[in-house]
Amino acid sequence: MSDGTGVETELDRDIGFVGAVALGVGTMIAAGIFVLSGLAVSNVGVVAIGSFLIAAIVAAFTAFAYAEFASLYPESGGGYAYVANTFDRDWTYIVGWSMILGYPASAAFYLASFGDWFYRFIYPLLSIPAAVPYWLSSVGILVLLIGINLKGTEETGLFQIVVTTLKIALIFLFLYGGLQAFDTEVIMSSIAENTQGFADLRDIGVTSALVFITFFGFEAIATNAEEIEDPGRTIPRAIFVSMGFVTVVYAFVVLVIVFAVNDARFLQFLAANVDLGGVPARQFIANSGEVSMAYAAQYYLGPVGFYVIIVGALLSMVAAANATILAGSRVKLAMSRRDHLPARFEKLHSSFNTPYLSVFLTGGLILLYVFLFTVVFGGGPESEAVLQLPFALPLVGAELHLGIEAITHFADFMLLTGLIVVNVAVVRSRRKFPDLDRGFTVPAVPWVPALAVIANFVLLANVEPSSLVLGLLAEVVGVGFWFAWKARAPSTAAIERETPTAVAERNPSGRERDYRIVVPIANPDHVEQLLTTAVDMARERNGEILALSVVDLPDQTPLSEGRQYVDERRDVLDRAMAFAGTGGQLSSDGSGTVEESNDPETGKTDIPVSGTVRIAHDVDDAILHTIEQYDADAVLLGWGGWRARRRDVVLGSTVDTVVTDADCDVLVERIDPDTPVAVGSVLLPTAGGPHTELAGEVARSIARVTGARIELLRVIERDDEREDARAALDDILEDFPDTDAEVTIVANDDVVDAITARSADHDVTVIGATREGLLQRVVFGTIPERVGEEAESTVVLARRNLGIPSRLRWLFGR
Repeated sequence: MSDGTGVETELDRDIGFVGAVALGVGTMIAAGIFVLSGLAVSNVGVVAIGSFLIAAIVAAFTAFAYAEFASLYPESGGGYAYVANTFDRDWTYIVGWSMILGYPASAAFYLASFGDWFYRFIYPLLSIPAAVPYWLSSVGILVLLIGINLKGTEETGLFQIVVTTLKIALIFLFLYGGLQAFDTEVIMSSIAENTQGFADLRDIGVTSALVFITFFGFEAIATNAEEIEDPGRTIPRAIFVSMGFVTVVYAFVVLVIVFAVNDARFLQFLAANVDLGGVPARQFIANSGEVSMAYAAQYYLGPVGFYVIIVGALLSMVAAANATILAGSRVKLAMSRRDHLPARFEKLHSSFNTPYLSVFLTGGLILLYVFLFTVVFGGGPESEAVLQLPFALPLVGAELHLGIEAITHFADFMLLTGLIVVNVAVVRSRRKFPDLDRGFTVPAVPWVPALAVIANFVLLANVEPSSLVLGLLAEVVGVGFWFAWKARAPSTAAIERETPTAVAERNPSGRERDYRIVVPIANPDHVEQLLTTAVDMARERNGEILALSVVDLPDQTPLSEGRQYVDERRDVLDRAMAFAGTGGQLSSDGSGTVEESNDPETGKTDIPVSGTVRIAHDVDDAILHTIEQYDADAVLLGWGGWRARRRDVVLGSTVDTVVTDADCDVLVERIDPDTPVAVGSVLLPTAGGPHTELAGEVARSIARVTGARIELLRVIERDDEREDARAALDDILEDFPDTDAEVTIVANDDVVDAITARSADHDVTVIGATREGLLQRVVFGTIPERVGEEAESTVVLARRNLGIPSRLRWLFGR
């Protein structure tokens, strides 16, 4: 879609149903099956099947949500994109943050497992000296995978299909050999041994949290929706086919490992063929569960079969890391498109058409995780950690020792955080967009998403403590990064992507202007009054006016569809430009002429007025973006004079947001239809402060242009305050030279009643905002807002830009 500044880029759809299933299966049958199966069995024996089943059910609940969203929004980004398309607020960034950390952590788990197995089994086979760092193979594979992902998804998908097919064949070979030892007594004994009390149930929950990462392949499918053929139909089918297949395979693998570790002959085999480090064979398996499957393969299949399985395992880990790098880079691509990451991560390579900077960032995070979790704080196979932290950490103990299991839990924490919000988003989407055509629907909404949220929270509670603390710390860092990121000024390109300009008519004034005021116009009947006030403000400050009209679309409608409504919005701008003196018509090339006149009867003026039409999903975003893009000094909004009935809205959602977030002075005008264009008198209630000073500037501007009289009004509660009030008003009166200004003091314990009573004698009332308490639902303050409702004249509410970030204004009562 052309947005006036460039062309929206799209990825090629190169992945079919088989490729999508291969992405899911390749991610799920990987280090999870070769490493986590053994760890799970060492934790809870054959009951590990139950742990895998619990994890699969929890994943399936959320997979329903992904299937529905993928049929609605076939774009890159997965869960992050779905939440961003459903919710209006910036906090959806945290979902993306969780995933851009969670995906690389998953890939780091796969590559760390690769390095562990390669060091244990391939180093001796190839006679590689033990002095060669064990992590070297992990880094080498990471570089290879980054290259593959830079090349393109067609190559990535083909690689995934080939490797996934090969490793499934090898796993079936392993199952064929292992199931020859099937023994129901071993199963029953293992169940009895691992279900004796609460502690065992806790271990089952912890193991479920540990192995959950193995089922996250469904997210990898959805995240690459933009590159999958016929995504609305292909993605749901691929998700459930891959999950069902993988669950069955995992159950059988667990059985085979259980049969092996409970076989006395297997334990004898280990003692005779493996360096157990002086511990009994059963204890060695308990301590080294991540390699149990490898030794079981050696026992059942012999030396040749053993190395076939080892090679298959290594390929599986590579395939899973590859799929995860692909998914992780696409989340970054989606976040940059929504201005949640720098725009550079949206760039596609000129030759390969891939988001190369997002791929590099993903690779860098993976490398960081591998070194932190395995080399620095975790230690690798048969080695100690480089650093030990001998101080106490909350819930962790005296030492932070990480390793492969810890990085798995960390990845689970980050990804589960995002999944919880995705399930909430399903419910919100049904209520917000009830009429959308969904290719797939989650059954029993909201109950299934609610169960998914509860189940995900249960798994979060079972994450290993050190990883839980690190995950919480990572989220805090993410929030800090977000505040720092949003504090910077967005680029013009980012603004144009989010609220593209459809029409931009610039009026050359012939001289430099010191002041710019933006005037959003929604109601054509308010054009003359709003422009009159804006002209008065601009003339006083050697300024110019930018009239704005917005084509607002529902969230689910592409912005490109808004161009068909531009002409009717342009008519409003024509009217504004004609009133202000540009001859009534806009030139298509933006070179309209300015009439050098100042006729109060016609409203024609020498103040230059430009016009722009923006297309947006939210009117308030369009206004704020225009203020930012054109570095406006002030914005003048029209207001209907009604109080909103929603509890979270005061004057109206658009007005509230602009008043709170605009980085400029804000004026809101409630227009009385009986107010004459040539104003004769202005009421200025004054109580001091920066907002009252702005109100005074507005009153002076109107008076100097129209020759109006100004009445400065101070309301006091008691007569003994009259002397102090008079002194204060005399000081303020000095700021009104060359104007017909007078002061009035009224004693009344009801300030609003006193002001509205005086407003009946004036054409315009200008009042500044007041400070209110932290918990009060106000925008300008209770008194100005009530005056705006009740006054018998046009009212202008004024709020000075104090330079306080909007989020801090909200926290501290503005």
